[in-house]
Amino acid sequence: MSDFSHYGANLDKDELLKLNDQFAARYFSLLDRFGDLPACDELIMTQLKKEFPAEFLESLTDYQDKIELELPEDFEGGNLRDSQINEAIDSGGELPPEMELMKQLDLRGRKIAAFIYQSALDWCNILAILIPPENILLGTRIQFFLSRTLGNLNACMESLISHELATAAAYCKRVLRFAEISLLLLQQFEKKCPAQIVDLMKIRNQQLTSLLQDIRAQLRDCQALQRMEGGFL
Repeated sequence: MSDFSHYGANLDKDELLKLNDQFAARYFSLLDRFGDLPACDELIMTQLKKEFPAEFLESLTDYQDKIELELPEDFEGGNLRDSQINEAIDSGGELPPEMELMKQLDLRGRKIAAFIYQSALDWCNILAILIPPENILLGTRIQFFLSRTLGNLNACMESLISHELATAAAYCKRVLRFAEISLLLLQQFEKKCPAQIVDLMKIRNQQLTSLLQDIRAQLRDCQALQRMEGGFL
């Protein structure tokens, strides 16, 4: 996911994310229109430059392997402190409810991330080798939304680590949304995919359908942790 922190000082994070979604929707709309033309990329970018600010378009090229997140000023004074954990362990007692929930979020998040990562990796290979020309646009959409699912999941987990609970919940909502779109597109592709990967697609889609339950549970727990910490939804 691109970092838009340097763009649009008057826009909050939600507005920037919405602008990013608008850009993606417009890009695919133009790809539907110009996809078969030799100058497809030039035509699309010419139109996008008319509709989106130059600073925003430039920000899309700024890729970072790891986004550095600053911890909130009151992080050490939060309820999830190392001292609480150590005290509970030393006394033989149970972890505070907040910490148990954080542990659950971490374990489930790793499970979700492992599957989405493998699905995106599989799809890169399928897209490069097995997609027939007539399905290349559908294949590109699938790659885009799987990547968005994985990127927002990473941002969600990073936000949990830095104790930005409202941000974590916002990103988790996007994980669910993009995972649902990915599944819908993959189910469309399953009906017309090459014979040699029919079984793989069926298994992956069944697994992704099941994984959506974990993502919904992840969102509920993010929101529950936010309430425990005194946040408002």
